Amino acid sequence: MDQQKPAYLRPALIAGAVAGLLSGLPFIGAGNCICCLWIVGGAAVAVKLLAASTPGILKAGDGAIVGALTGIVAAVVEAVVSIPLRSFNMELARRIVEKASEIGGDMPANLDEILNGSGMTSPGWFLLGLFVSAAVFTVVGALGGSIGVSLFGKKALPAAPSAPSPTTPPSAAPGPPDAA
Repeated sequence: MDQQKPAYLRPALIAGAVAGLLSGLPFIGAGNCICCLWIVGGAAVAVKLLAASTPGILKAGDGAIVGALTGIVAAVVEAVVSIPLRSFNMELARRIVEKASEIGGDMPANLDEILNGSGMTSPGWFLLGLFVSAAVFTVVGALGGSIGVSLFGKKALPAAPSAPSPTTPPSAAPGPPDAA
């Protein structure tokens, strides 16, 4: 009963990279607002890849492990992808605030300071965001991996009923005992 452990890393790296890339792109990343779509989907794809490369039957725990690893990889890729896009996101936020103030609203005094990126671009904020994303993506990825096992995991075939062996006597037919 020596079963080989599945190789979790390769499917997690492939699916996590794709999920992280989709999560880090400005408008496409909004898909994570719909039940963490990219992370759950990436974890399910990782389970599909794992099931294709594993000869045995996957358990829900296998899906949770590969899903959690997928979430961690996705968080790292998302953080790296978002670095060059921060200036784009800040400029987009600045334009939205300008349009909102033109329509007729008073904006807070320190909003310009925040939009200029005075404190939000430090390495400490980056690491904090990475840590929070990794924690959330890990939990959601584990959930997506468990769902992926139920969708893509190989099913165990039911055991066929065995025919009675010639050494065992045939069983008596059910019914009332003979009263003779």
